[in-house]
Amino acid sequence: MAAEAVLTAREQVLARLQKLKVLVDTEIPYRLESVFAETSGWGGNGEVKRRAKLLHNVGPQLAEMLLANEEVLYIAKGVQHSFVEQYFMGALWATLLNQTVFVLTNLRLLMMRSNGSGKPKETFWVIYYSEIDTFKPSWTGVLNLTLQDRKKLTFTGFSRRDRKAMPVIFQEAIEAYRRLGFEPGVSQSRENLCAHCFKIVPVREFACKGCGADYWTPGQLALRSLIFPSWGDFCMKHYGMATFELIGYCISWIAAINALAGPDMEAGIVFAVFIFLIEHPLDAFLTYLVAKKGLNPRRGPDPDRVVEEEEVEVDDVEEVS
Repeated sequence: MAAEAVLTAREQVLARLQKLKVLVDTEIPYRLESVFAETSGWGGNGEVKRRAKLLHNVGPQLAEMLLANEEVLYIAKGVQHSFVEQYFMGALWATLLNQTVFVLTNLRLLMMRSNGSGKPKETFWVIYYSEIDTFKPSWTGVLNLTLQDRKKLTFTGFSRRDRKAMPVIFQEAIEAYRRLGFEPGVSQSRENLCAHCFKIVPVREFACKGCGADYWTPGQLALRSLIFPSWGDFCMKHYGMATFELIGYCISWIAAINALAGPDMEAGIVFAVFIFLIEHPLDAFLTYLVAKKGLNPRRGPDPDRVVEEEEVEVDDVEEVS
């Protein structure tokens, strides 16, 4: 009876998608009845289309990321909150930089840095459920994750429907996961994934052994921003913020040069000292904070750096409901 009920629920979702002329990639194993769990009521049709668009945006990456017998349970987009970044960058830039797509599967939580519409950029992470110590959603829409290595992550910006559906699906996934007993070894609780082959790149490593891709270290990027503000952000392909910083930096020097060339040379000297002693180090500090969250591609795959490693395999996932 349970299997029949699940099948009926799936058929209902498929019928609704067909009625709305919404296409979903059938090659990717979606549990449609939970992916589209909160789509009823006022605005439900718009929610179906919004969620289907998000699935479409991440589809190419998901097709390569999913393991054997792995099934997508839910998908949502939020923003990783950082008080320091918001304080020094401003809420707008911090929010734009930290857009994150969450993909809950029956095995793990996949995370992708994205743009505002949910299209993935080049930074990816994975958290196995065995690495999650506490999961605490609040009525204000804040999601707090405490991981086994004591790292704390805070996310905001989820829709009302996501805030209602995610905790239930998340808890069910964790309980099923514990029954499965799948506890792979990790180098840190939130592992970095290669942007090219989606293999895990262990902590403090910046070359993928799976495909040989090379990544910037946070220190390399921070040093570039210390030498020339915005350089590190351009390397990370944060073009909007980097251009804004570059314009501000040029304006600072124009003001300093005008002061140095005018009658108030002392003010110009003070301005120039401020640029070198405050503006450069501050940009380097912020670049380091952003860069150390994940991997930032430097060079593409290189067969000469490939190292054969044992794959993570899960044969009994299908036995867990």
